[in-house]
Amino acid sequence: MKITKYMGITMMAAGMLAATSCTDFSDYNEVSDNGGSLPGSDQTLWENIQQNGQLTQFAELVRKAGFDKALSESHYYTVWAPVDGTFTPSAYDGLSSEALLAQFVQNHVADYGHAALGTVNERLTMLNRKRYNFAGDGQYLFDEHRVTKANVPSSNGLLHLIDGAANYYPNLYAFLTDSLLSAGKQLDSLRHHFQKYEIQTLDEKSSIVGPIVNGMQTYLDSVMIVSNIVEDDIHADLDNEDSTYTFVMPTNEAWAKAYASIAPCFKYINTVASKAYSADKTTEEKTPVSQTIVKGAAALQDSLVKRAILRNLVFSNTNGYNAKLQNDGAPDPVFKDTLATTRGRLLSNSQGIVQQYLHEKVEMSNGVARIVDSLAFSPEDTYNPELSFGARANLARYGNSSAPNSITVSGLNPAWGEYAESGSLNYLWAQPSSGTAKPELTFFLPNVRSTTYDFYCVFVPPLFGTTYRADSLPNRVNFTLNYCDADGKLKDHEFLNEDPEQMQAFMEKFNVKESTSNRLVIRAFENDASKVDSVYMGRFTFPVSYYELGESGKTISPSIKVSSNFSAFSKPLLAAYLRDLRIASIVLKPVRTDENEESNKQ
Repeated sequence: MKITKYMGITMMAAGMLAATSCTDFSDYNEVSDNGGSLPGSDQTLWENIQQNGQLTQFAELVRKAGFDKALSESHYYTVWAPVDGTFTPSAYDGLSSEALLAQFVQNHVADYGHAALGTVNERLTMLNRKRYNFAGDGQYLFDEHRVTKANVPSSNGLLHLIDGAANYYPNLYAFLTDSLLSAGKQLDSLRHHFQKYEIQTLDEKSSIVGPIVNGMQTYLDSVMIVSNIVEDDIHADLDNEDSTYTFVMPTNEAWAKAYASIAPCFKYINTVASKAYSADKTTEEKTPVSQTIVKGAAALQDSLVKRAILRNLVFSNTNGYNAKLQNDGAPDPVFKDTLATTRGRLLSNSQGIVQQYLHEKVEMSNGVARIVDSLAFSPEDTYNPELSFGARANLARYGNSSAPNSITVSGLNPAWGEYAESGSLNYLWAQPSSGTAKPELTFFLPNVRSTTYDFYCVFVPPLFGTTYRADSLPNRVNFTLNYCDADGKLKDHEFLNEDPEQMQAFMEKFNVKESTSNRLVIRAFENDASKVDSVYMGRFTFPVSYYELGESGKTISPSIKVSSNFSAFSKPLLAAYLRDLRIASIVLKPVRTDENEESNKQ
């Protein structure tokens, strides 16, 4: 983000302020009269304002703001002055001289000459960077206020009299970061976070160079650039007067609620362990990889939680997805169920979100602020999404098998279901490296949060040409999750089949007795070999978060191993099950509430 501030002062390059001064360059003194001619005047703008009996209220506010001196100097301005009785001076009583200058006086003054002659149709930038329309042909309007007397000539500019004060609206950034503008709105938590990352620097190229004072360069009419990495991260220029946004501003109460909901997903420890594998990913290393995350894990958690909140607050009003925000929730015929943040996130349940956001509405110069006591976006759309780890070599290792092939299946079979896109599906195919080998595939699971997931494995059956074989055999596999516990130690978790009917049917069919040695075989999982099948493994809660962890050349993440644990010498099992593994992905679906446990498994 870039915010330009014109300071109108002499400024030391080292950041020290010197005496007040104004520029005296010729381009500031050129008059644009739209092709007409104007009579001259020996009096300054300030003298003309003081002597006009219709401008006593305006003159008093100019004096209070300290701008009378500027209107007496050689810098060329155009002033649109509201006449007495057409505005309420007392509305500005509580403002400091600085605020009065920015919100009222500079709201009616522009650089250069802007005459009301002939046809005028201008969009003018005032000294406070606000923009207003100045238009007409014989009769003229400034910000919808009628010009009652035009083109009063002055030695340093032009004066127009208007029948009302221009409506001042702060931009979204100014409103939020200025505690006076947002007073009483309970936005301290949001404002403090923005202010924390604000940096002001002098724009030397745009500033007017002044004399050298005590060996240091000074500047006339200095230009400051304010940058803020928070705005950069959310992809929104909230200070830009030519942009238009809807900014959902959570109150302190809403901020605290959202923080408490999100924080459990980002629990970190100072050192986290992850299994390491050889360069060819065929064998495990004996020594685990260790990584120091941050000096303070709590600081990382705090940063990510706040970022998760902020990335879902700003919506561009020019994005078609967000038309319903401007229409106060009216249904949109094209983008019915979705909103789009400036980060490009698509948020579902738009009806609920829109209704939530139709609370206190504050008009701004570049959009609207919606001040809310709670936030309506869902975890799945934002900070805790479903994760899918597909068939990519960098996300998997293999053991006891020939090199896995990344296969693209192209065909017409509709049974690919939700995991097929555009008629194709990628999967890894691990074949036994020998007649007695048991192939394995291990998938890395980067960026999991410290939350509860339902685990699924997506199997692909063998193909005959472009269709699935009718006589395809299923797999019978076990799943072993390797993860780091809260103490930084590696642990294994076995997912076991919990269906007693399936276990009993297997033992009866193959005459297998229940015992410790047969435990994994009996409690293994089978897929439906007639289709792409999503097999539910079970539920697990990660004690620590791996989100955004890792270094170049290292994978810092949990991993899950898929293996067949029945004996390669068991002829009945070999006749009933495939040892080849064809796996499209491992899918982790976050669990929100107890009420939707069963629906999550569908």
